[in-house]
Amino acid sequence: MPLLNDIHSIIVSASSANFSAHTYTEVYAGSNATVTINGVSVTMSAGSSIKIKVSSISSTSGVYLLGEKINNQIEGPIFM
Repeated sequence: MPLLNDIHSIIVSASSANFSAHTYTEVYAGSNATVTINGVSVTMSAGSSIKIKVSSISSTSGVYLLGEKINNQIEGPIFM
């Protein structure tokens, strides 16, 4: 499902990230935390968020990922 009006369809803790099933485009800190996003250490304040395409994230308490389910369904007719 595409992002519509900046509304995400899922939220998971950083420790529950599943990059095979979801694509993440925002990181939210529920508490002050230092998290590694895409190999870069970032210090975040409680209540702050970063809009970024997340490829990797450290398992950090109080940090959440927002995004969408990956749709692996092929749309349209299939010709062979």
